Amino acid sequence: MIVAPFSTKPQVKPSVDLTGNPFYKIRVLKRFEKNCVHLWVKIHLFILAAKTYRSLTTPAKVLKQLKKIREVTMGRGNLKLIKVNGKYYHHLYAPAFPTKIFNDYILGEFNRIRPIRHKSNLLTLIFFAITRKCPLRCEHCIEWNNLNHKETLDLEELNAVVKKFQHDGISQFHLSGGEPLVRIKDLLAMISSAEKKSEFYVLTSGFNFTAANAKALKDAGLTGVVISLDHFDPVKHNEFRGFGDSFSQAIQAIRHAQQEQLVVGLTICVTKSFLSWHNLMAYAELAKKMKVVFIQMLEPKAVGHYANKDVLLDKAAFAILDHFFETMNSDPRYSDFPIAIYHGYHQRRIGCLAGGNRTMYIDSAGFINACPFCHTKNFNVKDLLVEENNSEALIRSAHCPA
Repeated sequence: MIVAPFSTKPQVKPSVDLTGNPFYKIRVLKRFEKNCVHLWVKIHLFILAAKTYRSLTTPAKVLKQLKKIREVTMGRGNLKLIKVNGKYYHHLYAPAFPTKIFNDYILGEFNRIRPIRHKSNLLTLIFFAITRKCPLRCEHCIEWNNLNHKETLDLEELNAVVKKFQHDGISQFHLSGGEPLVRIKDLLAMISSAEKKSEFYVLTSGFNFTAANAKALKDAGLTGVVISLDHFDPVKHNEFRGFGDSFSQAIQAIRHAQQEQLVVGLTICVTKSFLSWHNLMAYAELAKKMKVVFIQMLEPKAVGHYANKDVLLDKAAFAILDHFFETMNSDPRYSDFPIAIYHGYHQRRIGCLAGGNRTMYIDSAGFINACPFCHTKNFNVKDLLVEENNSEALIRSAHCPA
């Protein structure tokens, strides 16, 4: 499907400052510098593979397979790179380069392609809902049935879960809820007490993401923040979120996070009423103006607050999203826009990477699910903390039912 590029400026209230923080150290790499960094990464990966497999022929085969995975998850073309505070990012769910966390993440990918001699990560990413509390009433809330009950996990148990998965080699934790900033003291304690061998992101509506809390989270070791912004129009976003000041809180959260040099991404639930090329481009224009690193597009699923509702997208919608995704990441005319993340693109080509494959979801009631949208409730995370239980067998049982 071919859609002519279209750009429009979003119509918003003039009182809302829609520019990124001027002190944010972010740069989208242009052609020459990007090619140089790509070459650096290729050499680095080859050396890492050569040391791992103790061979000069195996690395080429493994890296060829790794490239195929990259193309199906990010699209073909020269991968877009964004530099934030001295580190390079190409995907929301891949650690920054160059870091040891990145090396460990890549070793896990090597092992999936061709087994390596030493231990590597079984999973790369955990979505972890750390609280059942939330002041919003979001239209699409996946945790709707779990919200505003007594907390399931206390701080000691939260820390034990993090410790367990860090021991198993997890590269990233994406901490959500509910609204994780409601539990700010425990959130800070979790991140600050964790080992510095994983990246930590907070998934937030912007609620309570004040300048002081942004600084405290950065000091604790937070890598980045993914802020929910479900429309470029403030009124429509606030209606979707069921909270009258949600839009301005999200915008302020972006600026506070940037002040602390955190990686900033936006996430949007692309509903039937929103989905059009015009709206997607208006959203991308806003994201560019705000100087965010990632735009993540999520398809609505009939779970949580959307249970038993006609929200699923059709093939025509998928085609628009695919084209937008490819345009943002590969079209030279959009080289200075944020990196697009769209799970549906690879899910319909190679299958889901969740469900114990590379990721899992721990909901706010403590149950392990295949992903935030497949509520499988295979077992409770507390079962992983019991030493005699076979953790790997439990994790592999959390397969994707779709």
